[in-house]
Amino acid sequence: MIRREIPTRRLETLTDVLSKVEEILRRVRNEGDNALTQLALQFDGVELNNLEAERWELEEGAERLDPEVRRSIDMVWNQLESFHSLMKPPSMGGGRGGIEYGVNWVPIDRVGIYVPGGRKTYPSTLMMTGIPARVAGVKEIYVCTPVKTSVDPAIAYIALKLNVDGVYKVGGAQAIGALAYGTQTIKKVDKIVGPGNVFVQAAKYLVSAEVGIDGVEGPTELVVIADEIANPTRVALDLMAQGEHGPGSVLVLISPSEALLNKVEELLPQEGTFYLIKSSDLEEAVNVANELAPEHLSLYVRNADELLRQVRNAGAITVGDTPPALLDYSAGPDHVLPTNGWARFRGGLTVYDFLKGIAYVRSKNPDRELIRAAMKLAEYEGFTVHSRSMGVRYE
Repeated sequence: MIRREIPTRRLETLTDVLSKVEEILRRVRNEGDNALTQLALQFDGVELNNLEAERWELEEGAERLDPEVRRSIDMVWNQLESFHSLMKPPSMGGGRGGIEYGVNWVPIDRVGIYVPGGRKTYPSTLMMTGIPARVAGVKEIYVCTPVKTSVDPAIAYIALKLNVDGVYKVGGAQAIGALAYGTQTIKKVDKIVGPGNVFVQAAKYLVSAEVGIDGVEGPTELVVIADEIANPTRVALDLMAQGEHGPGSVLVLISPSEALLNKVEELLPQEGTFYLIKSSDLEEAVNVANELAPEHLSLYVRNADELLRQVRNAGAITVGDTPPALLDYSAGPDHVLPTNGWARFRGGLTVYDFLKGIAYVRSKNPDRELIRAAMKLAEYEGFTVHSRSMGVRYE
């Protein structure tokens, strides 16, 4: 289906599934491993004899991996590791007014990664989440991924390469609950990251009062801004590629070129929904994109660098004739990106998602006027003991 109007913000409502997910989480919290095995049988038709994959299982799975796929993983690994290493911040310090201050960047102790499964497997997601966690220095990493019989060979290979501390054959909302609360087998973590279906996202939302989460993601979004230089076949392929993520994907082309819009329309299939929007110029196109705040933004235009400086809201941007799918796999930045307009206030997953900036101060011979200013503000707010605790030291 081709539509010519601007898409409205398509917030994925969790309301319809929250009550169901609440019951799943309650069972996991109260019954632990027993709930996980029963829910796997109920929802997936899988009888789990053991929740955790033994190391020998992972090693056997990795041995079955096609050598070409293994080499591809190794090459992509190096690219992702390079990007995230570049992003890692140094601890820093300074001082003013007789006070020394600084920030120590400290990794989160224990992280849980959810890797979706089911009809398809997503080893790239394990790399996109596990590599920045390892670069950040996270001490313990645990992985939950649904399985039918055994762990996917590529996921097994990457898990071994990451040296994760546990791989659990559990999927769905119950996996999120297990990571959040802990069970007899699964360790309780400090933060959960990774994509998933609406039940997984609802579970992440509900447990976020107790553990950190990366966000509530989905469905996929792509906005392409293109002018007359763009190749219509490539534009159509980029839109269809992101459409592979599912029927809820938001796929938009904005262009001042009616000819380009018409050519792309001829190439798009009738399945799925595509939005083809005529803008008066590129400035209007980027304004619309900023309002939509999409997960993926493609700038397939003549003066892409100039337009790039005008983008305020996007999860990640591909510039020029660069396929968005490259960013999904091997460009370097992460493919775990904000959706549903969250790009207005956050970016994609980086090492910062696995680090805490812990500030410190040390006062040796502080400026007396600075101390008096602090005391005066404390007294103004009614915190007289705060004021006295400073005054007794410095006055």
